Amino acid sequence: MILETIIGALVPVGIDGIKQLIGMFTGGVKPISVDEQIKLDQNEVNKLQAIAALDNPYGAPSQWVVDLRASSRYLGALFVIIVGITTLFLPVAPEIQRIGIEAANIAFGFLFGTRIMANLKK
Repeated sequence: MILETIIGALVPVGIDGIKQLIGMFTGGVKPISVDEQIKLDQNEVNKLQAIAALDNPYGAPSQWVVDLRASSRYLGALFVIIVGITTLFLPVAPEIQRIGIEAANIAFGFLFGTRIMANLKK
């Protein structure tokens, strides 16, 4: 089960590595003109604006609400990990234990897989 957790955390790294290999062999997206480069850059700006709009609370909420929203994903992942590991110590069906530990693996990959990938890119 530890091996599954490690593999689950390394999946994002593997996917990014495959993307980089494909980009290396194909050359990636290359603009032909300055106008196309501007359009590609504008596309990146639009993506970042859309992501920022998802986290915008639209108004002036209390600071504790802002803090809770910022940490909700991580608290949820921690809860899934705790519940998944707890199923190993409870008298439940083996199928439930498998589902619980797989959910914990996914949450562990969410918490640590992207950090591993970010450190490998440096």
